[in-house]
Amino acid sequence: MDNRRDFLKKSALVSAGLAVPALSSCACLDTIRAKVPMKTRQVNSALVVWYSQTGNTRRYGRLMAKTMQKQGVKVTACDLREADLGKIGEYDLLVVGSPVFYYDAPEYVQQWVGSLPVLAGMPVAAYVSFGGPEGNQYNAACSILERLVQKQGVPVAQKAFMNLGSYPLSWAGDKINKTPWKHHSLPDRQTYGQVREYARYVLQQVAKGQPAEFSKKLTLREISTYFGPIWWTKRSIEKHYLMEDQCIACGTCEEKCPSGAIDLADYSVNREACVLCFGCLNNCPAQAVYMQYDGTRLIGFQEFLKAKKIKILEPAELKS
Repeated sequence: MDNRRDFLKKSALVSAGLAVPALSSCACLDTIRAKVPMKTRQVNSALVVWYSQTGNTRRYGRLMAKTMQKQGVKVTACDLREADLGKIGEYDLLVVGSPVFYYDAPEYVQQWVGSLPVLAGMPVAAYVSFGGPEGNQYNAACSILERLVQKQGVPVAQKAFMNLGSYPLSWAGDKINKTPWKHHSLPDRQTYGQVREYARYVLQQVAKGQPAEFSKKLTLREISTYFGPIWWTKRSIEKHYLMEDQCIACGTCEEKCPSGAIDLADYSVNREACVLCFGCLNNCPAQAVYMQYDGTRLIGFQEFLKAKKIKILEPAELKS
């Protein structure tokens, strides 16, 4: 007899399969292209922002900023939640980075882009970090550009950078011992070389005044985003709460939570508001976040790294 997890997986796949004909002509597959002229071909200042949970997206964004600074560009680099939206129009270039969650750019990243003022022809670029070869990463980056174009941004480039995944269900239970973590060395020097090259490429595209065009690809992963993968996954999480006796009140879980689902005042987790990004679990330094999946307590990303004796390589520019 199928357990609940298998049942949910099969139900989602059947639903997705039935929807393939209808979605093959979906409007989201239209070409993403500039709607207004590019306002400048000279990048004197740039804003590089990211949403990052376990550090990879932040690492890539900081490295891009360092690379652009070497090209003479004045760069502001920060978490997108720290960016001053009132000063967006002062920049010549906007680069937005995000991890891939549930085969797409997270909804709260897309909402942040939606909160931007009109960009009036500003060159824009996107990048995503992803933990597996089939993460729908190309389409996820397109989702960011799509919304930037709606704000009158002019797309010039997008790129995806692979790293060790930080999805706790990937190493739930015995998987941590039985699964060969073939991507445990990522990001590596080659990855960082790609990041530097991408930063220079973005500046070159702007200097050429050359907008880019992208079209989402119809894939099974893309189709699955229409069937609430977060909702389905949340059904498999049996417990999620804070352990008051272990909590050190550092505030990391509240800081990392993008949906305001955690309240340290009473050690509560609003499971309806939770978007299951695993930021609280992955970053708690005291292991005070309890999550249970399929009868097994999950461990966070930092504990996973310790268990597998993995140390993430830092690019030379960021070591200081």
